[in-house]
Amino acid sequence: MFFQKTLLVLTQGWYGQRIALNLRKRLLNWKIFVYGFPRNLPDFVEEPETLLPRWVPQSSLILSLGEHPAIALLLPSLAKKVRAKAVITPIDNSKWVPPAVKNEVLEELKNLGVASVFPKPFCSLKEDSNSELINEFAEKFGRPKLKISLKNGLVVGVEVLRGAPCGSTHFVAERLLNVEASKAPTKASLLVQTYPCLASRQRDVEYGDSLIHVAGYILRSSILEALRESF
Repeated sequence: MFFQKTLLVLTQGWYGQRIALNLRKRLLNWKIFVYGFPRNLPDFVEEPETLLPRWVPQSSLILSLGEHPAIALLLPSLAKKVRAKAVITPIDNSKWVPPAVKNEVLEELKNLGVASVFPKPFCSLKEDSNSELINEFAEKFGRPKLKISLKNGLVVGVEVLRGAPCGSTHFVAERLLNVEASKAPTKASLLVQTYPCLASRQRDVEYGDSLIHVAGYILRSSILEALRESF
């Protein structure tokens, strides 16, 4: 298989590993590299650059799934090292990428000429970036997009056109078959939490709600949109 694009996925635990597994399963035309950082890092890392791997392959796009602010702070140096053109840094927990860290990384990447997005939560990612690389990734992964078939008021088919990066959209789609159309949105938002969604359960200041609830609302909205188009 010929790979036109390369993706470097940074993980630190099951949150990132699960996403990486789903990407490898479904993003077949990309060459995917995964680098895992140590699981247990101190609250404060005095010199984050000491965490940089000695060697990593050149990659067009970096996906940062670290669970510590120090990993986000490494992104400008790492992007320069691997000659990345774009970086995606999801915020599924604001403790991992606090606002001040996000702003610092965003500015440094901008100065390097590297495009970046910080979808919050990850399943809110859309194809609205100035980066073709990010948009190409977002064609397959991000805000769920589905096609639903109905018969006699029941869901008889669900096609995932774009799924949440963690794989929850496909999980939910399989469990909506034979569900009443009127009950599908609520059932979907509950199913995504039991997948389980690994977004934070803590109240997020920006949303005024937990990110796990926001993820449920996003999927519910996507289901409602698909149902409207099915009639």
